[in-house]
Amino acid sequence: MNAQGHGATGAGKPTKGTDALHPSGRTAMTMTHTSKKWFWEVAIAVAIVAGIVAGAAWVWLDDTGAHNNRGIANIERSRYRQAIADFDRALRLEPDAAYIYANRAGAKSALGQYREAITDYDHALRMEPDEAYVYVERARAKSSLGEYEEAFADYDQALRLEPDAAYIYVERARAKSNFGEYEEAFADFDQALRLEPDNAHIYTSRGSVKFDLGQVQEAFADFDQALQLEPDNARIYTSRGDVKFDLGQIQEAFADYDQAVRLEPDNGYVYFDRAYARAEIGQHKEAIFDFDQALRLQPYFIGAYVNRALAWNALGQFRKAIADYDQAVRLRPESPHVYFNRSLAKAELGQHKEALADLKAALQFAEEAGYSDLITSIEEKIQELEQE
Repeated sequence: MNAQGHGATGAGKPTKGTDALHPSGRTAMTMTHTSKKWFWEVAIAVAIVAGIVAGAAWVWLDDTGAHNNRGIANIERSRYRQAIADFDRALRLEPDAAYIYANRAGAKSALGQYREAITDYDHALRMEPDEAYVYVERARAKSSLGEYEEAFADYDQALRLEPDAAYIYVERARAKSNFGEYEEAFADFDQALRLEPDNAHIYTSRGSVKFDLGQVQEAFADFDQALQLEPDNARIYTSRGDVKFDLGQIQEAFADYDQAVRLEPDNGYVYFDRAYARAEIGQHKEAIFDFDQALRLQPYFIGAYVNRALAWNALGQFRKAIADYDQAVRLRPESPHVYFNRSLAKAELGQHKEALADLKAALQFAEEAGYSDLITSIEEKIQELEQE
């Protein structure tokens, strides 16, 4: 394969819940630090394998290359549906291009279309079966579907192709930790560090897993080691901030997010983190400012629209909240969480008919996705509104 690419309920303050990328069935759709980081990594991974760096000039070799490059650019801007359309056009011109199938799969994964993404990865691997990174990306999609055994098989194959690739060990370690195989996960992290002992990303990833296991001090030790290696890495500050946030150390988390903003003022995701911390301590106006910055830099960032709407709700600005939910619906029309949250804002304005319509849409999509907890919340709210 050439270098042309690859693949709360309620209306109050936000809590660390779910985003449409990683729905868990909770009733308020907010971006978790885990899903947010994954969301960020998809775009970065595509750009890296594509050989695109900041300031690089585009080379428009032919129509196929133009469509592919535009698709990659749309991925970098979180415009995943537009990216898929670009890759569709490229594949009509070059139907045997494995790298375009892999690129399209990456965009589909970012939309949560994991089954469709796996189909595209299958196509790519049939044409070029020795591309380790495609096995890794297919494994990530399978993990997102809970198909861990199948994912492990893909990681194993990737390591047979590239036995000294530290990043594959890190990816497999993450999957194993999600599957509850912590001893094996730490063995993979250790192997990755033997291969790349000065890789701050490995320490950061291992620290996050240690925290999930309740090994708080050990987790902070890994984050501190990562910062010694890369003291200007905003990603490490946000990861450490996420741990502090989950410990209830909101002011300390805010300090880490604030440092990340200073280091990467053009990164919309770090503004999102800081906004989240501000909303948690009741600084809703300041949070809205940061969500504004996040959306200025990432105009298709659905989690920022939803969480800004929640901040507007907390201020009693329900019409502004509805406007943000409207935008979120345009970006993710199949998300039951957005419809549910919008129904709550409409109900606050006395728009019961419109709220019921949103609840019925939310119920349909929640049933299709199998979100049992969300289905219960929707049904309770429908019953409440119908009795008024």
